[in-house]
Amino acid sequence: MRDRRVTLFIMDGARPDVFEHLASRGDLPNISRYVLERGGAVPATTVFPSTTGVAYLPFLTGCYPGTCDVPGIRWLDRSRYHGRWIRDRRHVRNYCGPQGALLNSDLAPEVKTVFDLEPDSVALCTPFTRGLAPGRHVGRVSRLVWGGLAHYTGAYQLVDRWVGRALPAVARRRHRLTFVVLPGIDGTTHFFDPWHPEVFAAFRQVDDMVGRYAQAGGLDGDHLLLLVSDHGMSRVDWHADITLAMERRGIPVLRHPALWRSNPVAAVMVSGNGSAQVYLRPGVIRDDRWSLDAIEAGDVPLIPSDLVDFLLAIDGVALVAGTVGNDVVVRSRDGRARLTPLDASRIRYVPETADVLHLSPRALTFSGEQWLAHSLDRPYPDAATQLMQLFRSPRTGELAVVAEPGADLRLEWEIPEHRSGHGSLTYDHMRCLLAADRPLAGPMRTVDVFPLVVEHLGYEVPAGIDGVSPRFLSDAREVA
Repeated sequence: MRDRRVTLFIMDGARPDVFEHLASRGDLPNISRYVLERGGAVPATTVFPSTTGVAYLPFLTGCYPGTCDVPGIRWLDRSRYHGRWIRDRRHVRNYCGPQGALLNSDLAPEVKTVFDLEPDSVALCTPFTRGLAPGRHVGRVSRLVWGGLAHYTGAYQLVDRWVGRALPAVARRRHRLTFVVLPGIDGTTHFFDPWHPEVFAAFRQVDDMVGRYAQAGGLDGDHLLLLVSDHGMSRVDWHADITLAMERRGIPVLRHPALWRSNPVAAVMVSGNGSAQVYLRPGVIRDDRWSLDAIEAGDVPLIPSDLVDFLLAIDGVALVAGTVGNDVVVRSRDGRARLTPLDASRIRYVPETADVLHLSPRALTFSGEQWLAHSLDRPYPDAATQLMQLFRSPRTGELAVVAEPGADLRLEWEIPEHRSGHGSLTYDHMRCLLAADRPLAGPMRTVDVFPLVVEHLGYEVPAGIDGVSPRFLSDAREVA
């Protein structure tokens, strides 16, 4: 068992169809040689919100963001935020900046990471390091410097190039677990679109890294190599900034980066920018959220009873979800549907007035794995499971707002402007890359990577995680 090793590359933002296109025309020779010819790629989905950082957690913990109690890259702690803009700043989270390191301490304390299990782990260019031994985070300062520069200039391939230079030395040390984050594809796509030549170049740069890593001995022995993405991407054609719309309606909103608002009526926390969570009456300390029924009945002070209708009328908003008891109720312009948890694995979907998630015109009850297979190629892949898990976190807002294809939910303070984005429940955002150097049976979720890695390293999979151990195929040619 001690000879077994794992390398996990996160190709941040890599769309599986772009990956397949480049591989099929011979543009990824090293990945084809070391991964696809030995194993293959399987259909896979990420988590909601489908955004960088939060969507890394499934790979490292086997848990959804809701289980980790990290519901987005921005969130508000309604149980602690009193509205004091300096002293309570720490209760309004934003991982895109100085608070990024708090991702490690915000994670629910009972959740184990793969770094907790494997002491011989090393990580490159990662924002998440909980459980990693001292001295095993390669290039922490370089990541902050190069990443900050790339955010404003678009030079994300320089970040990947720096990681590539560090990889051969890491390979020669033969760590049992090597975790590598490559932000170049994601960052470049934000500046262009998923099918732009600059994005193709970012893919080819990763391919070159895989080749040099293998030549340095990084794949020697009983080695499991995984290439994954944390989310997909799609082009942004217009911005549906719900914060600006709410302000025009006369609803004072707390939002990033303007966190000094006096007496806001609502807070909007955007993730990725394809989704946002809306918190009602921030500063009024509560341990629980107001239900969707209470909001629509006008029972929330200062909140208009037609708030959900107002949000859905904004061009670019596809869905608004909230809770009623243990249920999640989802609304679109067409109507309303309900998700009810029946037990630990089964969810019942009832289209009360419309099939808003495009899952079934009639009531349907499935297990989690059945929902994944059923919805994989539909407009909102794995939506039933993902909406349920998000509202599992006490830190999730009263409402989750989902952008429709072609739109995102932020315009003001978006510097630089995103020409492509992610974060939504839509197909192009939820479908992600998952390839391995041994044949796996799909479809899979990104939470399933954790038990795969843990079992290969010879450890017992922790109880209570959301991921399930994937099945292997006997013949690589069967891989979808």
